[in-house]
Amino acid sequence: MLTHDEFVNFVSSPVVIDGGMSTELEHQGCKLEGSLWTAQALLDNPEVIQAAHRAYVDAGAQVVITSSYQISRAGFEEVGLSAADADRALRASVDVARAAVAGSTALVAASVGPYGAILHDGSEYRGNYGLSSKVLRAFHAERLAVLREAEPDLLAIETIPDALEAQALVDALEEFPGALGWMSFTIGPDGKLWAGQSLSEAAQIAASSPAIAAIGVNCVDPALVSAAIAEIRMVTDLPVVIYANGGGTWNSESGVWENADADALIAYASTWISQGARLIGGCCGTHAGDIRQLATSL
Repeated sequence: MLTHDEFVNFVSSPVVIDGGMSTELEHQGCKLEGSLWTAQALLDNPEVIQAAHRAYVDAGAQVVITSSYQISRAGFEEVGLSAADADRALRASVDVARAAVAGSTALVAASVGPYGAILHDGSEYRGNYGLSSKVLRAFHAERLAVLREAEPDLLAIETIPDALEAQALVDALEEFPGALGWMSFTIGPDGKLWAGQSLSEAAQIAASSPAIAAIGVNCVDPALVSAAIAEIRMVTDLPVVIYANGGGTWNSESGVWENADADALIAYASTWISQGARLIGGCCGTHAGDIRQLATSL
């Protein structure tokens, strides 16, 4: 795992990170079904996950994010798999990404998604799970332990909708000296976390951990990002990480992003860099072709 100094050197100039895993899989013809989402593709056909990662590397991504977003022991047990199966999948997500970046200088960031992602009901865009900090800390700590052992280059703690969960993650990270990564939040149209707290409050919590080397937002409308960066910069001078959606709308009935257009992502990128963003990529609704355009523009 990178040291803090290595990370600072890495982001001394703008870094391109990848786009949406599910979007690229669908772009390559993969049908995503079931509650495990991209984790099911990892179990059934890891080669398609590797191909998606490689498409992003070939497009110019300098960081790829693993397919571990929804993987957890509780989530796997819910569908009849075991805790051991979940741990193997977490390790496999890093191994597949590592194979995909072979021969390049791209780094592997292990995705640590929010607790809400395992509920399969959109809770990652609401927060307020009704769980204690102790329960959330334990949930994240067990995944962090396995991912650390798999030796990614850094952690991508992402799509966090609730400051209470951010604090639980900061507490969990205390168990892993030397861990390093970013924490990115998801916000609503009002600029607040979906659970209702201010982004500045959440950013302060994240910045209190020596394991967090960058703070930002992901899975958000590009139009909300500039204000989000400004709010983050009010409370910390850590590098900012941004991976916005393609600007479309999620249709929960059809399970697809509609009217996604990464042109907005590319148009805003230079402004975000001027505000302090150092890692920029795409989230839902963006694929390797969009990241190629982003890398070219940067």
